[in-house]
Amino acid sequence: MALKRLGFCAMWLAFMAAMLGAAPMPKKKSDPLLEKAKYLQRDLIDKHLLEGLYVSIVPATPPGTKLQHTTDGPGNVLHAGVWTGRYLAGVGYQYAVTKDPWVRQHGGEILRGLRKLQEVTGKPGLLARGFVKGHGPVAGWETGGNDSKEWHQGQGKYKDYRWYGDVSVDNFNAVLYGYAVYYDLAADAAQKKFIAYDVDRLMTHLLDNHCRIVDVDGEVTTWGHVGIDPDPARDEYYKKLYANILARANLQDAPWRPPLRASLMLLPDLLIAYHITGKPRYRDFYQRVVARFKDNPDVMRDPRPFSLERLARVNHSSEGQAYEALYNLIRYERDPDLLKLYRQWVLDLWEMNWMEGNALFAFMTLALLPEYRAPVKPGVSRATPHKVPHGQEGLRLAIQTLRLYPYDRVLRPVMNSRRKDIELNPYADRFGSKQSAKPLPINQRPHDNEYAWKGNPYLLDGWLKPTVTQIQFACDDPQVWWFCDSAGRLYMTRDDGKTWRDMSLGLMGARVHNIVASKTRTFVLYAQTDQGVFLTRDGGMSWRPVPTGEAPTFETPNFKEWQRGPGGNLSYKINDANELVRSPDGGITYAPCMRGWRIPLAHSVFCTPRGVIASGPGGCYLSKDGEKWTELKLWQEYETGAADFLHAYWMGRYYGLLER
Repeated sequence: MALKRLGFCAMWLAFMAAMLGAAPMPKKKSDPLLEKAKYLQRDLIDKHLLEGLYVSIVPATPPGTKLQHTTDGPGNVLHAGVWTGRYLAGVGYQYAVTKDPWVRQHGGEILRGLRKLQEVTGKPGLLARGFVKGHGPVAGWETGGNDSKEWHQGQGKYKDYRWYGDVSVDNFNAVLYGYAVYYDLAADAAQKKFIAYDVDRLMTHLLDNHCRIVDVDGEVTTWGHVGIDPDPARDEYYKKLYANILARANLQDAPWRPPLRASLMLLPDLLIAYHITGKPRYRDFYQRVVARFKDNPDVMRDPRPFSLERLARVNHSSEGQAYEALYNLIRYERDPDLLKLYRQWVLDLWEMNWMEGNALFAFMTLALLPEYRAPVKPGVSRATPHKVPHGQEGLRLAIQTLRLYPYDRVLRPVMNSRRKDIELNPYADRFGSKQSAKPLPINQRPHDNEYAWKGNPYLLDGWLKPTVTQIQFACDDPQVWWFCDSAGRLYMTRDDGKTWRDMSLGLMGARVHNIVASKTRTFVLYAQTDQGVFLTRDGGMSWRPVPTGEAPTFETPNFKEWQRGPGGNLSYKINDANELVRSPDGGITYAPCMRGWRIPLAHSVFCTPRGVIASGPGGCYLSKDGEKWTELKLWQEYETGAADFLHAYWMGRYYGLLER
């Protein structure tokens, strides 16, 4: 196959619990941000750590729950390298500020997790995206007919781990970033040696493969081009690789002269490797890249001033990667001409996001501009916000964001597009979605998938629920019922709605449109799908096509028509404004009845023996009378960890930009 798609311990636990405060938080008055950091780190360690690896998205559970990350648990490890690297940096700042021995011990656990992320692949210098323990398909990530070609089973001492490959530039660079910060601020002599060994392997792999990450299959990973190899013998390779981009710029026949910014992800990696290992190879290669590309025209720079149109096109995730790269470039570089250039790149980023309250970006900017100023000592600032454009206002907004950062990390539906108080950007974002003209406070916007600082602060809606399209109850067991939804999935409960299980996996990707339960057999169910009608005799564990002529009649509910509720005194329907309305007189008079809903929009309603069940983008609800509603937890909810908050908070503390 051709190149892939182009682009970017029991003792320890006991000690950890004591240090982090397994007991309730102190009652004495103290800094609320510090208390928030303690709480969020305790929650992160309880739920999100797998042998030092940070698992960003996990099933939502009560505080204090200890989660195990195995193939049977749907924790998302597909981006674990990125977030583990950035969390390691936060732990580095934390140690520099606190000098707490536990923090350094915690850092060592993370370092061992990152080494395992590399060794589990069996290929020196190649990182995995993430791993889980166990054998078999990974719950939620390679079942239901999904393609799982990047999942591999570990070998040798890692035979009990399943890992995901196809690592990308952002994974690679974030790990290097975390190593650099932790090495400088927290590592003891043994940890420094540990880090140097791993950095050297990673960078040897990269340079031996012409600045590319090459997977176990011998191919460049999907987003595995970390920079541009300065060897002229590679020019034709890059011209073919970037042929479409060059054609759009009418440069297909021009000499290969990429700007230095095209190697922004590579440059800090080389300086980090030289700084940590002391090997001249990395500094020499850095100088070759600079010499070859520094004077080339920077066609990647957009010189236009800030505008809502430019704002709509911003890739916030790429901004985070750029900040991360520039942070170590400026910390390690000494050449005044290069520093001037790199600082301009920081200013370009800052111009587009100083008003967003992005704490990490603000703290990095104020540390790097107008020149890099390390603190006198951790917590004693030498930064000069008044000398940075919008620096003081940007700092105020960053601190406000940390104060508003929510303790609750569950990914719940948000639909700000219904609000009349939000000014809309007339330009859609790069995915075609509406967005606000001004940044939304972090406690009002949809949670970003995994890391707030790479998220879009103008995003209006997110994590909306599918619509329940049909409900069926077993003929003789009131504990058993099913529903299907607008995502084409089918779920069953055997405990009257307390827990739900996805029963559509055996349909191998067929989308369920409608269902009918047998009137005589408990676990017999028919499903109408986009690939025909199927029958199950075990509630959905196995399916077979229904022979021609034996399919039942599937009724298509009309939610716009009145339905009599339980008892027959009240009727319900959904009106043209997508409101659930209730009538006491068969439709002569009626009024909306969605009090307490997260988002007061309804797309379906069913009058059942259990009561009125209605669903919309905010979730599904049950009521006996349309007055008091109880949310039904039909779909698994997930939550993120707070590695983002901890990274930014401890960085702000280190640079003295946050008062204790």
